[in-house]
Formats: sequence, structure tokens, C-alpha cells
Amino acid sequence: MDEREFFEERTEQKVHMLTCPHCGQEGEYQVSWLVRRKRAQVPRGADERDRARFAKAQSYMVRRDDVLGCKNIRCRKRFEVTSLQSVAELQDTVVKHGADRAERLRAAFGRRPLG
Repeated sequence: MDEREFFEERTEQKVHMLTCPHCGQEGEYQVSWLVRRKRAQVPRGADERDRARFAKAQSYMVRRDDVLGCKNIRCRKRFEVTSLQSVAELQDTVVKHGADRAERLRAAFGRRPLG
């Protein structure tokens, strides 16, 4: 069984404070992430080996953007995103069905306030 069957994939945009290495100006940049959340149940047709792999699997995010363009009008140079890690693990939390989106985001990314 393929690992992708254990996860639900979604692309999300997150705002990060980054500094252009060319002009030194700091700004908020939209960075694209591929978010893979672990499914609630083992997929159908899984054998014992797949069940063991599913038990060890964790939700995680993979950064999709490696290069961004500077927002400074005078600079506009492209720079590599080196200050953000490329893979980040997410905490798996039990969220009741029907909970609002802000609660789920706070539970998953608890360090930053939304807004």
C-alpha cells in the first residue's frame, strides 16, 4: 500500500516574515505548503505491515516554494528561502466533527495566534 493513502493532501498558504538578502528589507511573504494530515482510520485492504506503518505515520507539511521575489519595488530580486525548514511535523489532535476552522488551526499550529 502506498504511503499517500494514509494521508489527506491539501495545499495551504501561510504568511512568514522573511528578509531579502539583497536589500535587507523585511516583509510578509505568502509561502505555499503541502499539508499531509493523517487519516482517522486505516485504509481498506491494509495488511498487518500496512497497519504498523499507519500507526507510526504522523501529519506533516512540506514547503513548496523554494524561491520568492522581493517585495521592495527597487529590488524585486529573487531569493532562496533558507530561513524556513522544508519539512515540519504537525501535532495530531482529536478535533470533534463540526468544530470551526479556527479551533482546528489553533490546535494544529498552536504557537501562533490567528488573525
